[in-house]
Amino acid sequence: MMKTRLIAVVSFLTIVGGLFAAPANHEPITELKDLRAEEAVFTDASRTKPIVLKSLKNGAKYFDEEELAAISKTVDFEKQIVLLFAWKGSGQDRLQYVVKESFPEQIMFSYKPGRTRDLRPHLKVYVLQSNVKWAVE
Repeated sequence: MMKTRLIAVVSFLTIVGGLFAAPANHEPITELKDLRAEEAVFTDASRTKPIVLKSLKNGAKYFDEEELAAISKTVDFEKQIVLLFAWKGSGQDRLQYVVKESFPEQIMFSYKPGRTRDLRPHLKVYVLQSNVKWAVE
């Protein structure tokens, strides 16, 4: 009898806990790392003007099938967008962001140039919730 009640309580808590659990990816921004892009991304994007992907089909110009498969596992294009920042510059160049606390969240990107004269390709891929406001300073 006691075992039956215990099983019922655990089952109930599991079901109720699942109803009120937070979504798996509720962060306003996530960075995708270790992606390789086609050379076209460097002509269409910059450090201040990213490419905005609203569907996987839009990314076919910039990524091969393997990379697109990795993106499709991570991104839900019904609820999220992808920003592609790409440029060539100093190896010390940095692109940073700050999330401002509001609803919907606001994300401000800022670029900090490096001091070295080595020319390196930079690719930053960010996944944002579609209702998030973003801008580049």
